[in-house]
Amino acid sequence: MFKPQQLAMLLSMCWTSLALADNLPQFQGEEVVVTASRQPQSISKTLSDISVITRDDIEQSAASSLPQLLARQPGIESLSTGGIGSQASLYIRGSNANHVVILVDGVRIASATSGTTALENIPLALVDRIEILRGNGSSLYGADAIGGVIQIFTRQGHGAPRFNFNSGMGDHGTVKVGGGVDGKVDNTAFSLQLSQQRTDGIAFTNPDAGSTYNSARDPYQNIAYSASLTQTLSAGNELSARAFQSFGRVGVDNSATQVNTQITRQTGLSVESRNTVTEAWNSTLRFSHSVDHQEAWVNGDSKNVTDLFQTAKNEWLWQNDLKTAAGNILLGADYDQQQVDSATAFSITQRHNAAVFAGYTAEFSANMLQVNLRHDQDEQFGSKTTGSLGYGYRLSPYLTIRASYGTAYKAPTFNDLYFPRTDYGGGYVYAGNPALRPETSRNSELALSYAQAGTKATLTLFHNRISNLITSGVNSDGVNSVVNANQATIQGGTATLAMTWGNWDLSGSVTYQDPLDDTNQQQLQRRARAFGQLSAGYDWGQLTTGVEFSASAKRRDLDYNTNPYSNVWLGGYSLTNLYANYRLSKTWTATARLTNLFDRHYTTAYGYNTLGLGGFVGVSYQGL
Repeated sequence: MFKPQQLAMLLSMCWTSLALADNLPQFQGEEVVVTASRQPQSISKTLSDISVITRDDIEQSAASSLPQLLARQPGIESLSTGGIGSQASLYIRGSNANHVVILVDGVRIASATSGTTALENIPLALVDRIEILRGNGSSLYGADAIGGVIQIFTRQGHGAPRFNFNSGMGDHGTVKVGGGVDGKVDNTAFSLQLSQQRTDGIAFTNPDAGSTYNSARDPYQNIAYSASLTQTLSAGNELSARAFQSFGRVGVDNSATQVNTQITRQTGLSVESRNTVTEAWNSTLRFSHSVDHQEAWVNGDSKNVTDLFQTAKNEWLWQNDLKTAAGNILLGADYDQQQVDSATAFSITQRHNAAVFAGYTAEFSANMLQVNLRHDQDEQFGSKTTGSLGYGYRLSPYLTIRASYGTAYKAPTFNDLYFPRTDYGGGYVYAGNPALRPETSRNSELALSYAQAGTKATLTLFHNRISNLITSGVNSDGVNSVVNANQATIQGGTATLAMTWGNWDLSGSVTYQDPLDDTNQQQLQRRARAFGQLSAGYDWGQLTTGVEFSASAKRRDLDYNTNPYSNVWLGGYSLTNLYANYRLSKTWTATARLTNLFDRHYTTAYGYNTLGLGGFVGVSYQGL
């Protein structure tokens, strides 16, 4: 649990603030989020560690990709296996990369074989807003939300119809262009957005990669679109259709002479009906279909496919939001089916899961309460019940303390369970393990937050115990496989500060954590004990300039060229970015960015390169 000195420090801060407790605060014009409880809720009334990235934040940042943008958020680390378009992984509060649920407009798009989402193929040009929930989320969203939930919202139609356009170019032959139209006419809201980008790239690998090292550049291309149509049938009754699709093509080093071409396609489609049944009862019915498709060709030869993995998922959701004098009630059910198609002959290629969930949120004087409970019935491993309990108390109009406890789980992937027995030569044989059990976790949090007159500060302490971690081992047949062996304890804290001071916008965060594998007492792979970021922007009038600084301590990784794998340590690093946005008119803006200003050489995954000094200039149009 939390260390005594951490509790003492936090409680002393709370006690000092009690003298300010006069009455309840009045929050005006606050951000409203839905990810923290699956219901619209003012961010000041949430009992979760949640943050929001707006479209303005995206346009002002120096980030060139979604993983880069998310890596600058509190409590999040990112790694990449190369430059733009390479496989990216996110770690929230030290949990594994496959412990994060990714939603695009409420639809989960992920590979059932790898267990992750290809965030590198979701272009920022299509993103309108991102909500980040840190901590266990299985009681709301089911399997895999041990570390958190990231919900991405694409642009939607509202107001008078207007066009948008963006174009720019940058280092390594990067070219981006996109645009679209959105708005609302009478009872019909619509949006259509298109995005295209390409880059000559960098060599993804370096000599530390061993036999897969190739010094040739790995180019990347991406074409994507999002579309939505919402028809208001009558007051409080809407019918919506949404579509998102991304097509990526990237070079992947396979040897000194061979670069495979990897093709990816991500699709998310949904039809949704929102209905006001009574003044106190809103009902949502949704059907969604998603696809994660990946295949690889040898040296660009589309007839020579070396790998093919595709996950298709259908999900039916019924959610009911009830308002009562005593608080808000959430009742719902969902059912999903997963189908895997692959060049690899899995013994089982489909599974389904049925779930029911309930929630309750309320505010009584200075007290806030949230309770969630979910029961999943999985075809593969049986039933799993998860829950969470959160309580908050307003110590003053500006100061709130909250505590929460929750359970979560991660389902084994098809690769974990059913990968066929394969002889790789040299006496090494590998196979999946159908006897695997789900990973489980118990997470507790204690937080203190302050908000007044443009200043927000938060201190959050967390403790996450993860059991039945799936790791390399030997199965019951004596074959190399994956087993439920490890237990991990991740504890630490994150402090954040954001404030407006005159023409300055300032923000920063620092996370200290102890991500420990309890089995061997080693630091979890590719996670740092400390990392943080600072940013400062200044509004000169027509011109806005800013600087972003981030730093990370050293991390442990594995050298996969040795047998057995040996530990290597990746050095700590710091990065500095600059940006400037100049408003040419009410509708046109020019942008310039410099990334990795001091050309720091660093790596986030052993054997893989990262981007050095880079630049980007562009122009954007946003109709009024």
